[in-house]
Amino acid sequence: QPDARLAAEEEGKRLEELYREAERERREQLEKAHLRGSHALKKVHLAQDRERLLKELEQMQNMDRMRRKQIVAQLPPQLFVPAYKRLEKKEEWQRELEFAFEDMYSEDRKMEGDLILQFEPQPLPSPSDRSQDNDL
Repeated sequence: QPDARLAAEEEGKRLEELYREAERERREQLEKAHLRGSHALKKVHLAQDRERLLKELEQMQNMDRMRRKQIVAQLPPQLFVPAYKRLEKKEEWQRELEFAFEDMYSEDRKMEGDLILQFEPQPLPSPSDRSQDNDL
């Protein structure tokens, strides 16, 4: 018959080894669970940070858009008119000025027709006036 004491010692060692193995597996599982938990927490924090940054960026974009709108609203409207339109407007203004001058000039003299043909030549200013102009 086998020795009961040796069998009990072997059984004790086997049980102790099983207990140590179970304890080691439990610690490994806890460590893995802790790592998974910390990794999941990092992912959640990263997602929250990303969401916060996106909101801040959207707010900054809205503020920038409003600032640009205000700047554009303060710009003179002539900047948005094409160059050829500005030139046409300038020429139209010049014609209006010329017509207004002609009307004003001819009103006193009761002239009709082309004014250029009716102007009287004026004498040149005296030389003393010219020297004074040069001094200025």
